[in-house]
Amino acid sequence: MSKIIVVTVPVEGHFNPFVPIITRLVQNGHDVICFAGREFQKRVENTGATFLPPPLKWDTSIQETYDVFPELRNKSGLAQLKLYIKLVMFDPVSDLINELKGQIDNFQPDLIISDTFLIVGSWVTEFYNIPSVGISVLPLNIPGKNIPPFGLGLLPGKSLFSKLRNNILRWLFNKFLFNDVQKYGEEIRNRIGLPALGKSFIKKEFDNANLYLHTSIPNFEYPREEFPPKFRFIGPIITPPNVNYKKPEWWPEIEKDIPVVLINQGTVSKDYDDLILPSIEALKNEKIIVIAVPVKEGEIMNLPENVHTELYIPFGNLLPHIDLLITNGGFGGTQNALAYGIPIIIAGATEDKMEVAARLEYSGAGINLRNQQPTSKKIMKAYRKIMSDQSYKQKANELKEHYAKFDAPVLAVSMIEELIKKNSFYSSEAF
Repeated sequence: MSKIIVVTVPVEGHFNPFVPIITRLVQNGHDVICFAGREFQKRVENTGATFLPPPLKWDTSIQETYDVFPELRNKSGLAQLKLYIKLVMFDPVSDLINELKGQIDNFQPDLIISDTFLIVGSWVTEFYNIPSVGISVLPLNIPGKNIPPFGLGLLPGKSLFSKLRNNILRWLFNKFLFNDVQKYGEEIRNRIGLPALGKSFIKKEFDNANLYLHTSIPNFEYPREEFPPKFRFIGPIITPPNVNYKKPEWWPEIEKDIPVVLINQGTVSKDYDDLILPSIEALKNEKIIVIAVPVKEGEIMNLPENVHTELYIPFGNLLPHIDLLITNGGFGGTQNALAYGIPIIIAGATEDKMEVAARLEYSGAGINLRNQQPTSKKIMKAYRKIMSDQSYKQKANELKEHYAKFDAPVLAVSMIEELIKKNSFYSSEAF
């Protein structure tokens, strides 16, 4: 049996992919401590792992991200991404490392597994030289030849010009556009007693890891000449049906032979004016069923007859009935839909969502509205195009076939245990 600390971001979309992996590790006999938001304590304990919360001030599972970091509200695109990295990735590091150090000293872990966005998981290993695994739950941000820099939502392109453009932009990013972020990270490292990075903080994090697992498939990432030896695709975490889910009264409507459209705006950007309300307006007179989540009961009044809202519906129960997804581009939700062969209309410009949107556009399985707040007219135009042009559904079905080849929890745990055996810091009785 090995002792493992798992470090997760205290946000639903980041935490959820870790649950089946932690569950499988515990079932295989490993002793696991999970560093997670307080909102997720019960789910952690249900896996059999030990729950460890972050300092209260940084726990965005029990308070809105934009309330903890109000500076993010009025920014989008690259400007928001840069500020997001400073506030969410770097600022909590000192407090989080102090919390983790105490656990490491007491628990003496053999391995640390961490969300690659929560950079503290990577940096704390430098103090102890503990083997580590990074799990990426965002679009791939590792720089590569001819690949556009992360944060602009640019497509890679195929021409010589576009490749040259991408390489120049990547150089400009490293040298100028992200220089202030890099310096900010250097200041944090100096403050906590770690040596200077000496390279991009993204590349440093990748180099620190013994294994880097990416929750996607090659067909939903930009093609590269090569991937580093420690890098592996494991596919997304597909949400299974919840057998205990109590279906709402309107559920039989979506089991009829009528198109069903899901509007999903995610768990961070929650302003209904962004996507949910203009989508409802666009589709209110169509002969379809529209479902909007997450929406708190009573917060949207006078709904059209063809629209239903819910705070939460398990994707595993709902997606088999969906013909089209309209979303602001959460990485996990987008891929879950594609794994069911559902074409997508996507509208996102915050956090990593412009990168998800660009990958969807590149795949041909959906339409990128390139706007955080699209008008109902623009949504209607995209809806009619995607419902009349079968190429989007065809591309989504092609991706569905590729997604079916991956089982993320099985692959992740298999690779993690292979690393454990290779490094010989385990008890053979656990296997």
